[in-house]
Amino acid sequence: MDADKLKDFAVYNFEKLIVGIVVLLSAFLVYSGLGKPIITEKHDPERLAQSATEVKRQVDDDHTDAIVKNEENPREPKFDIALEQSKFQQPIKSSLYQPDPWDLSKASKEKVRRKDPVLAKPAAVRTTGVIASLAYRSQDGTYALVDLEPADEVEVVEVKPKRSRRSRRQNPMDMMMGSEGDMDMMDMEMDMMGMDMMGMDEMSTAGASGPIRKLAADKNLGTTAKKTQHLTTGADQPPVPGIGLFIAGTAVIPHKQLIDAYQEALSYAAEYDPVKRDLPRYVAYQVQRADVTNKSVDQLTDADWILRDSNDITIRNAASYWSGFAPELVPDDYRIPGVTMWIPPVLLDPYASFANHPLIPLKTKRALLAEQMEKEAAEKKANAGAVDMERFEIDISGGQTRSYGGGMDDGYDMDMGMDMDMDMDMDMDMDMGYGGGRGAGRSAHEGKPAEENPVDYKLLRFYDFAYIQGKTYKVGGKVVGMDPRAPRMNRQYVYRVRFAVNDPNFPKSPELQPKSRNLDPEAYKRYVTLSAEAEQTQKRNYKRWSEWSDPSAPMSLPPVDRVAFGSVKPYKPRVVNAGNRRIEIESDPPKAEVVASSFDPRLGVFVPARMEATEGTVLSTEVESAEVVDPITLEVKKTSEPKVIKSSATVIDVEGGAPLEIVDDETIIEPGIFLMVDSNGKLQVRDATEEQRVYRIQSFAEERGL
Repeated sequence: MDADKLKDFAVYNFEKLIVGIVVLLSAFLVYSGLGKPIITEKHDPERLAQSATEVKRQVDDDHTDAIVKNEENPREPKFDIALEQSKFQQPIKSSLYQPDPWDLSKASKEKVRRKDPVLAKPAAVRTTGVIASLAYRSQDGTYALVDLEPADEVEVVEVKPKRSRRSRRQNPMDMMMGSEGDMDMMDMEMDMMGMDMMGMDEMSTAGASGPIRKLAADKNLGTTAKKTQHLTTGADQPPVPGIGLFIAGTAVIPHKQLIDAYQEALSYAAEYDPVKRDLPRYVAYQVQRADVTNKSVDQLTDADWILRDSNDITIRNAASYWSGFAPELVPDDYRIPGVTMWIPPVLLDPYASFANHPLIPLKTKRALLAEQMEKEAAEKKANAGAVDMERFEIDISGGQTRSYGGGMDDGYDMDMGMDMDMDMDMDMDMDMGYGGGRGAGRSAHEGKPAEENPVDYKLLRFYDFAYIQGKTYKVGGKVVGMDPRAPRMNRQYVYRVRFAVNDPNFPKSPELQPKSRNLDPEAYKRYVTLSAEAEQTQKRNYKRWSEWSDPSAPMSLPPVDRVAFGSVKPYKPRVVNAGNRRIEIESDPPKAEVVASSFDPRLGVFVPARMEATEGTVLSTEVESAEVVDPITLEVKKTSEPKVIKSSATVIDVEGGAPLEIVDDETIIEPGIFLMVDSNGKLQVRDATEEQRVYRIQSFAEERGL
């Protein structure tokens, strides 16, 4: 048979094949079942029922006599109640538990010993070179500026009113007003300018005697000089201006990290007393400097580092030479008496650049908390969305509003203001203790932090002075020459700092000394050494120092000259289109008025001069007579002889001054940007917008009618 016939046979006989398979399977099952035993012969239902009934009867019978009266194996109880009760009367070992936080005696008995807290080193040391006029103490208040003549009257610049280009996109009201409206606005501007000119004339009018030109108090960006008294004799010491040339520095002390370290080392220990001893109490700091002009920081050795500042040095300078202090900018929350040193009495110039630190906020914790809560409340209110009025129903009987499924209170808590005040008051209560924490008032609450919610950092501020008023100065009645280690010009320096705390395990006051048996072995070794040293020297070495911080970035003293840039003079460049490119052709490079100044040590102030600067201008000039501001009286004086402004600073490029394309007013121009090299050879980018206030003050712009 061929394949086609087999295929046709399978197709036509498929049903018969299936029936055959089923018959064979049934026969196999019948044959298999015939070999199986009959289940009823082995498991008779009647016999199984009788067996179950018999088991039930045996379970229900009383077996008490057989169990209790069994003489061969009598049953006796093995549980001794009296013995078990005696076990409960035995005390549990207290070593299995922590000391009772309310009982110092138990803590001492269990020998929870006092460890030495780990002192984290200061971080983020920043330094800034500063040259400014400082207020110094004097005996008679005489200085060179007093003898100068009053400055001449200011020549007021007549500025013609500028007409703005008419916008092509005028609204209908402007089109109706037309030129008449423009004339009214011009008349108003002229009237205001006339009033300003009259005011300037009145300010510049000379009187019968003495100068009347005076710098306005709000233009004084520094501190106001005040007289002081001699610390010993009490005699008045009038302030005089003098040069202040120094490198100022700031660093941060990780205060919160120290609080945690004290908490870990002492809070569960014996004699824990955060009120008097076991809280970080900063008592000193030290600053070292290394010269890196001819070597890298990695090449420095311990011999390269010299001590340049400490709390004792700055206190001595302030008490002997400074005539007061500049107003503090940092809130009390982040300052440490004796470590966050005072700001020198800088005259006329701003001082925030060297007195602050980026990691230290300029607002108190309470103010920052209030702002944060106010912000969160505003976000919560904003996320509430619009009120669905259909969700409210007027209750006619009660006259009240009912809400179904929510309402105004879904997104805004009406009691939020009250809750905010309560939270702020509670936080303020926590911050009223020593070092910012009310928790310092607890003397027996072991295990709880001594300062609640401490600030992250405290500020450390230091100085390295290169110049002190005069060639000699007195210390303790002895005339001393200039400091040979003072920083010098054109040298590069790095600084490192460390701080000291009152040692909690060997404090300054012997009455607060913890018992030696309560000290950790390592702390006990230190205690033995310090005690022996104190017996020999009769002085307690109670200062426990942190490690030195990482070195700061290299810094040098600033040059004795400076410059303040004004706006670039307006000009309109010629525009040429070359294909798809737009090229601006300048007939002349942009120009700007600048105020170049150099410090005069004899006068104790910067001597300014106005000049015009453009690409390639060296910022040196000579004037017949310069106008200087007396930083003590704020009177404007003029020099009696020509003054030369010496500087090697050079302007490389000037941008700005062209009309802005995004507006139709040609009087609105691009802000000035200047690229220059200063006298130390450093490349700088200066923005005229940021320097406008300083420039206008130093150039007497308002007096000149600009």
